Amino acid sequence: MLPSNEPRWKKYFASLQSDCQFAPPASESQLIDVEQALGCGLPMLLREFLLEADGAGVSRYNFPIIWSSAEIQKQNREFRTYAGFRELYMPFDHLLFFAADGGGDQFAYAIQADGKIHAHEVFRWEHETDARSWYASSLWQFLEKQLKTDVVHGS
Repeated sequence: MLPSNEPRWKKYFASLQSDCQFAPPASESQLIDVEQALGCGLPMLLREFLLEADGAGVSRYNFPIIWSSAEIQKQNREFRTYAGFRELYMPFDHLLFFAADGGGDQFAYAIQADGKIHAHEVFRWEHETDARSWYASSLWQFLEKQLKTDVVHGS
């Protein structure tokens, strides 16, 4: 097992794509602010990632693979409060979005009835149909699917 200060997420990300871009790490207080604003704790793996890099992407794409903590807060608040979405879609209160594919679909963790995220599974929300479907077993697999294949870049 790597020491807790070892940059394991950056190494894993870079092992899947060579032209990675990482934001500076989020602070613990930034993540606490996001959790309080959204009323939900961040999943452990996402929290670890954000403490290592507060968002990350690949230079040839014009969107991040994982959003910054500020973007996570902004997007989730918008999806939960924008009146126009209430007319088009089922509620988003049970999802914690953390990424998008650049074409309108978003990726999220499921928030359970007790207001907590208990599983590491990642779900895809499809904006055209409002479908919410299982996508990956963990953040590790999410990154592998997004970075090792051409799913995000449409090739």
